[in-house]
Amino acid sequence: MPPELQPLTFEQFQLLVAKTLQVEAAQVKPEAYFVTDLGVDSIRMLEVLLRLEAQGLPLSPELAWRIQTVGDAYRYYQQQAGG
Repeated sequence: MPPELQPLTFEQFQLLVAKTLQVEAAQVKPEAYFVTDLGVDSIRMLEVLLRLEAQGLPLSPELAWRIQTVGDAYRYYQQQAGG
């Protein structure tokens, strides 16, 4: 059973994504597109989603295709965390 989802500030979320993608945190802006701005391919996107799921974020394959920017991912995370 995944842990209870804890609300994260954008800065905490930014660091989590940056660490997972091994990019500079400054690149992980709300308007940054995972594919075009951060160079994320499908395997790396799966790594990000699995890391978020391990944090307790429920995900579905359909949802994964709708998350295109860092801001999209953060908004969904916050909605699920009740933040």
